[in-house]
Amino acid sequence: MGNVNAHADAPPVLPLSPKVSRKERAAVLLALGGTSTIAGRALDVDPSTVRRWRQTPGFRATVTDLRLRLVGDDAVGALTAETASEKGGGR
Repeated sequence: MGNVNAHADAPPVLPLSPKVSRKERAAVLLALGGTSTIAGRALDVDPSTVRRWRQTPGFRATVTDLRLRLVGDDAVGALTAETASEKGGGR
């Protein structure tokens, strides 16, 4: 089992199958809140490559889908409802 290293300079280790592409691993890291720099270091690719991937609609959709799976649709719905009630002055 891999671990996520807490040291700022050390790249995280993902417990993913070697069959998972670097691009897919980058999507996971970004969905977990990582930056292009962190993902690049972890995957041994230039961070500018990860930034370029982030510009493509398909990759962005993958990251968004992974984030939704991590927090769950209920959490997103609750945030949306809370924001709507705040805009309405919900007193």
